Amino acid sequence: GEFPLIESLFHRQRTLPEDVRTGIGDDAAVLAAAGDDDWVAAVDTVTEGIHAIPGDDAAAFGWKAVAVNVSDLAAMGATPRHALVAASLPTDLATERAEAVADGLHAALAEWGVTLVGGDTVAARGGPLSLSVTLLGRAAKGASLRRSGARPGDTVYVTGTLGDSAAGLVLLSEPPSDWLGAYDWLVARHRRPRPPLVFGRGIAGAASAAIDVSDGLVADLGHIAAASQVGIELDADRLPLSAPMGEWAWAAGIDPERYALTGGEDFELAFTAGGDAFEALQRAKYTTDTRFTVVGRVVAERPGAVFGPGVPADGGWEHFAPEGQP
Repeated sequence: GEFPLIESLFHRQRTLPEDVRTGIGDDAAVLAAAGDDDWVAAVDTVTEGIHAIPGDDAAAFGWKAVAVNVSDLAAMGATPRHALVAASLPTDLATERAEAVADGLHAALAEWGVTLVGGDTVAARGGPLSLSVTLLGRAAKGASLRRSGARPGDTVYVTGTLGDSAAGLVLLSEPPSDWLGAYDWLVARHRRPRPPLVFGRGIAGAASAAIDVSDGLVADLGHIAAASQVGIELDADRLPLSAPMGEWAWAAGIDPERYALTGGEDFELAFTAGGDAFEALQRAKYTTDTRFTVVGRVVAERPGAVFGPGVPADGGWEHFAPEGQP
């Protein structure tokens, strides 16, 4: 029934922080003003059949709905505070599966200290399970990271490792016939991403531009190149690859660079910075225990383009691509 589902999804957090004047239960939430901070807002939708394999881990689905928005706020150098959730639930959704979705959702909210302050549910008759999360956060006034600040001469960096989530999706879709030690780690990277949120806050004011790697490195750096009206020259030989990715690529006989360049949903941060930011970047690296790698440079030539030996002219996820294309 509707009301037990609403209770499970929305009414688990009983204690509200001081900046929530009115939470769930009224027509809208009332939040305290942000003082000298800026409000930063993001919204993302996860849908079975697009962002998750239908019938796969339901708790991971709930987790991911929050994580993808946390990743957006990380790319802005912001701290998440409040969330609203709109849930489109199939009418034949089993109670146990609905509870598992709620478990994952609330586990992620707790992981990043987010308070759920409102939302809505709708019965999707014949439609897929879908969660749309709006996340509100705060950033120091005027200090949020943007895509438009990259300058010729800046260095291009990326956190963590790339291609793992895309590899995990392949392994879930086509399970290997033999035991593969990399399986669990790569699948977890796809199901339960952990964006480098604290690192994003740490480089605010130091990095010149940033974006989260959701659609693939080439595609996402293309957004920085377009917004900043610069070119980005990548060195594909320097792409950071995990040991599990290497193990799977060797076993499957595939080129891991392709996944690192165009595979989506790693939810790492790609960012640019000048030489004057070196100390701040190193401080953020060691205080947050976050690895990052130099993968290229910003140039004045070819504004809006991402290029380099072995770098495809395009690639990455495109929601409205023709049938059969990525």
